[in-house]
Amino acid sequence: MKKLLVLLFIPFFGAHAQIGGSATYQFLNLVPSARVAGQGSNAIANPEPDLNFALYNPSLLNENMSGQFTTSLIDHMSDILIGDVNYAYHFEGIGTFYLGARYVDYGDFDRTNLIGVKQGLFTAQDYAFTAGYGYQLDSNWSFGGNLRFINSIYDTYNSYGMSADLSATYQIPSKRLVIALVAKNMGYQFKPYSDEREPLPFELQLGFSNRFEHLPLRWQITFEQLEKWDLRYDDPTNVTVNQFTGEVEDNYPSVWNNVLRHMVLGLEFSPTRSFNVQFGYNFRKRQELNLDTRRTSAGFSFGLGIKISKFRINYSRNLYHVAGSANHFSLITDFGDFRRKKNTR
Repeated sequence: MKKLLVLLFIPFFGAHAQIGGSATYQFLNLVPSARVAGQGSNAIANPEPDLNFALYNPSLLNENMSGQFTTSLIDHMSDILIGDVNYAYHFEGIGTFYLGARYVDYGDFDRTNLIGVKQGLFTAQDYAFTAGYGYQLDSNWSFGGNLRFINSIYDTYNSYGMSADLSATYQIPSKRLVIALVAKNMGYQFKPYSDEREPLPFELQLGFSNRFEHLPLRWQITFEQLEKWDLRYDDPTNVTVNQFTGEVEDNYPSVWNNVLRHMVLGLEFSPTRSFNVQFGYNFRKRQELNLDTRRTSAGFSFGLGIKISKFRINYSRNLYHVAGSANHFSLITDFGDFRRKKNTR
């Protein structure tokens, strides 16, 4: 039962899909990358030469990522496994491309009849296969896009579709300032689960980041769900009665509360080129998953990365609820490093 509930509410544990689950293929909003997840699960304006950042903003793709291979895994609640593999290559005068695959394995579920008698097991999986491209126009502007094939299999229900992402990044190197705009999950469900097609979880994001001049710290603020202003939820069960007047008080969140629901804060401290630490805070996630009866850590995330020889290993932990959290693991290497070592022998 717990695994089934996580499957039904998987959008809340990703990068936040449309309110109320009004779109399909919500797993597209999940973030397997540990380095990104540690910064609030959104780091579209981080220009570090790490392919993990370019997966979510393809305009960050550049020749410094050529030959990079990365794989990530989320150890999710109820033994749900989420992961991806990606490889990038730069073509001189053309741009930088990458190919990637993502999977979600929800595990085995009991198949029962109408009266609850078990009749075996069934499985559920989601898959996405992506081709991305990025082009550096000059030292300031870069543009990119992703094209993605999606397949979803839940027992006897099968669905497939396609989606695309478009992005642009503007950098001021002398100021260490980066501004990024991403339009993600634009697409179409070619084969629905049943007779009715559903929209994809389209989202518009705007990110800003800056690295301090004399401190190895980069801060970033990302605005999510810009296509939808009001992200507040009016819970009809959350009713407060004034103990003196007996009147029902309005608990609807304020405008400022709504503004904060669009914002994700991320920090990355990199004292050396071989070690970094991440911290993230997502106000909306905290509002939606926090408990009124006790203080929790919902909405916070943290992570760290270390480079050992030719491999960079990242770990992060996303804190969702008292019921559980998610552990992210990533491994990245540059195949070019192996070729260069071989040529020097």
